[in-house]
Order: sequence, then C-alpha cells, then structure tokens
Amino acid sequence: MANYLTEEPGNESIRSRNDTEAYYTGYETHQTVINLMKAAQMADHDNREKARESHLFVDKRDGQWEPYWWNNNAGKPRYTFDMVNPIVDQVTAEIEQSEFDIKVSPQSGPASKETAMVLDGLIRNIESMSRAKDIYIKAGRGMATCGYDGWMVSHKYADAESFDQDLVIEAVPNFIDRVWFDPAAYLQDKSDAQYAFLLHPVSKAEYIARWPEGSQASVPDDREGDAYYDKAEVIVVGQLFHVKRKPIELVLMSNGAVYEATKEFESVLDELAQAGLTEVRRRTAHKNVVMSRFYDATDWLEEEEETIFDRIPIVPVYGNFKITENKTIYWGVVEKLLDPQRV
Repeated sequence: MANYLTEEPGNESIRSRNDTEAYYTGYETHQTVINLMKAAQMADHDNREKARESHLFVDKRDGQWEPYWWNNNAGKPRYTFDMVNPIVDQVTAEIEQSEFDIKVSPQSGPASKETAMVLDGLIRNIESMSRAKDIYIKAGRGMATCGYDGWMVSHKYADAESFDQDLVIEAVPNFIDRVWFDPAAYLQDKSDAQYAFLLHPVSKAEYIARWPEGSQASVPDDREGDAYYDKAEVIVVGQLFHVKRKPIELVLMSNGAVYEATKEFESVLDELAQAGLTEVRRRTAHKNVVMSRFYDATDWLEEEEETIFDRIPIVPVYGNFKITENKTIYWGVVEKLLDPQRV
C-alpha cells in the first residue's frame, strides 16, 4: 500500500497513525458522548474564555472597555484609541500575501513521484474549487487574534443532479465556540485525536424539517454569557466524529506491492497470476475509519455513518501552541496587549 506524506500550510507534517487500538470505544451511549463533550469543553474552557475576550476586544464596538468602567463613566466622554487592530492587521497582512501550497511526496511502498504529482494536482484542484486561500486567510486572522481557528474537509456530491463526489475545504465560522478535540491529542494539527465535536447552530425550521422527532434541545456550547443580543434564534446540534478501528486483510505480492483483500482484489487474482505476480503471504491488520453522528441535548438524531476519512476531518491552527502539564495552551497577539491598551 502506497504511503504519501503531505505537508499542510501552517502545520507540521502529518505522520501516519500507528497500529495501536483506539483507547475508547463507548460512543454508542448518548449520555456518555455528552459527558465526553463536556469534559473536552472543561479541559479547554480557560483558553476559550481568553480567546473570546480577545475577539470581543478587537471586533465588538466599544469592546476595549471593561463593562465596569463603561457603566461607571456613563455621561462622560468614553473614547477609544485603537492601537491593537493595526498590530493584528500587520501580522495577518503577511499571511494574506503568502502563497499556500500543499506538497505531496512519495514516502514508502510503491509510491512514486509520478503518482505524487497527480495527487498534488488533485489537491490544487480541490483548493481552487473550495477557494481555500480565502479560508486559510480568515483562519490565519482568527489565529493571530486569539490563537485558535481552523477549517474542515467535507465529502459532497458535485451538484444536486450528479453522482460525482468531491472533497471540499470548508470554513468553520466561529471556530472557538463550535469545535472541541480529544483533550489527550497532543499533535498541533490534532491528527492523533480519537474524537472531536462540531456544533451546528440551525434554525428551528431546519431542525424540524431534518429531525421532526427531535426534542429541539440545544447542546451546551461552553459560553458563560452572550456579548450580542440582537441575533437569530437557533438550536445548537452536535456532530460527533470518532475514530473506529476496522479489521482488514493485507496481501503481499511477489513484486512487493501490498493490497487490501477486497472482493475487487480477489476477482483479479487470476489475472495477476497470468502476469507473473503471485501471493507471498497475508496478515490481518487494522485501519482507521472516522464515524459521524448527529445528536442534540437529549438523544441521537441520526444513525451513525461511516465517512471516507481515516482521521478527524477538522484542521485547527494555533498561535503560540504548547503542551504544558499535559494541557494544550495557545494565545494570539491580542491577549498580551489587553492591559497596555486598557491602561
């Protein structure tokens, strides 16, 4: 089986997973998943609150004033001399002027430079169709502001009247309130995460149309309060992604090629033999398959579905990423500027 190494913009190289079993498999019980999500939110709550404060500081009107001082100076001049946004603009300007390109290189097995070039072209096409540069730039600005942002990869039909399917890079607006990863994952791109949660705010009409038997109860989003009040009323639905270990049988051929023993492979064994290729040996292995399932605060909304991915298809980007005391920490440029600006 060919192995290729991809290098993504702003991330370290993604390395293939090892063959160890997943540490946790109890994703069938709704309450267990709710508890897992709350634990993931709690593990990152302090980081998220600082990230939200940084976003409000630069984005909300009068956000640089602390509520206490704003309220106690009613009737007096309350001016803001913004010295933070220009710094954020300066950092993100370099990101906006950069050219992003995912490189594919052959690593092992029957991987070849020619095939790597084909994959390279396919990835460029996916990025072009997805307008990925705009997504990278927006995620870069979010990372510079608060230290955390990202995007996801989806698998969709090319259009409503087609059976052709495409991979698409999609933005995840409001990433800091919508995405939580397995707290035990330690790689910066979270490619080692065993599970992740993606929250979807949907209108009541859309909820009823998709899940007419649902309770319409929103899952918790970890926010301690709302900064904005004039906004749409939504129901927050959760989507669980988790990695499942699936047993497969591998076949080693006389030319060194390795194949998965699928029905398609078994059907061409005679043809391979006529070409002088014989089976050397077989072994049982496991491969990762990412499963997806929607839920609300009280129950599952859909049955579990198998995706085409072998790792969680959500890509985070971090500023000042560190692992300290087995905890992921991060921050953007704004957090260290809060006190000087307020003074």
